[in-house]
Amino acid sequence: METIVVGLDGDKGSQAAAVWAAEQAQPRGAHVIAVHVVPRSGLWSLSALQVDVDKVLAELRGLLDGTWCAPLRKSGVEYSTQLVRGDPALELIKAATRAKASMLVLGSKSHTGLADLVVGGTVHKTINRTTLPVVLVPAAPRAKKPAAAKKAK
Repeated sequence: METIVVGLDGDKGSQAAAVWAAEQAQPRGAHVIAVHVVPRSGLWSLSALQVDVDKVLAELRGLLDGTWCAPLRKSGVEYSTQLVRGDPALELIKAATRAKASMLVLGSKSHTGLADLVVGGTVHKTINRTTLPVVLVPAAPRAKKPAAAKKAK
């Protein structure tokens, strides 16, 4: 059975990626693995603030299994979820490699200008460290510019 891995983090781009993965999985009869990676550095910061890390992880698990996977559930495709800790790009690649996935699907962020150079490290790192096909799904389709109205003569 074909497997598609999709990275989810709750933003608009990842929701678009979940929808796209479901649309691709349905006609193929593919299994989708939805993966959310919690950066270890973020957990250290939380524990230093005496935040209950287990509670945070449980909340993220609830979001992953609930809202974030809603497009997969709605489409009726077979799917499973993984909540892992580590470097997001490397853990997504590991999950896809372990599953022998046919592709890794990620959502893009809608940054512009300088933010493109600073933000988006997970996508950049992922596409540069794997030989697996990576599909980058935009957060929202670009609006088409209306055709210019013809001038009356």
